[in-house]
Amino acid sequence: MASQFRAEKGRTGKDTRLGSRGFDRLPRPDGGDDDLGDPHGRERTPPPEGYRIGMWLALASVTMMFLALTSAYVVNQAHILPLDFPSIFVLSTALILASSLTFEMTRRSLRRRHEAAFTRWLMVTASLGLGFLVAQVAAWRQLVAGGFLINTNRHSGFAYIFTGLHAVHLLGGILGIAYVVLKSRWGSWTTIRRRASVDAAAIYWHFLDGLWVYLLVILFFWR
Repeated sequence: MASQFRAEKGRTGKDTRLGSRGFDRLPRPDGGDDDLGDPHGRERTPPPEGYRIGMWLALASVTMMFLALTSAYVVNQAHILPLDFPSIFVLSTALILASSLTFEMTRRSLRRRHEAAFTRWLMVTASLGLGFLVAQVAAWRQLVAGGFLINTNRHSGFAYIFTGLHAVHLLGGILGIAYVVLKSRWGSWTTIRRRASVDAAAIYWHFLDGLWVYLLVILFFWR
């Protein structure tokens, strides 16, 4: 069985078994059978684990920023001032929750090496993110039409700040998705480096999903 697999790998130049350990394993420095066609060690320079570590550090700083704003929101008792709930937030919430599901479909397609499905689900995720941003603009217009400007009261001011900062970070996530698509199609990423980058982007995206639910709760449902 092992000799048959080595022969098959020699013909194709890669491990063709779906879900095999070879697909997940980091390359060996000596360029042995497990290097996935990477004899020069590109998978390890720089280490792909750095994508996840860097993402967690970035999210820690984003979390601290929103916690600081939440503290100011609570100390100023902004939640007791009037603010209408934009009905369009129901749509934007549905869009961002759906985008987390499609991102998981993206990761599953990549693990199974279904390239067409991987690209398709990634583009669907980006489209849902863009739809969320369009819904956010519509929500701000709805607030303005209801007489709630950023300087109407502290509650409306924090609502614009919270949702605006979240929209900026989500736009960054969409740009990150675009970078992954371009790099996957026309770049020189190796298999594991692409896996690491997609996993890091998924962590960021799911974080923004949870952050949005948190912001809705403290802005409109916390009393």
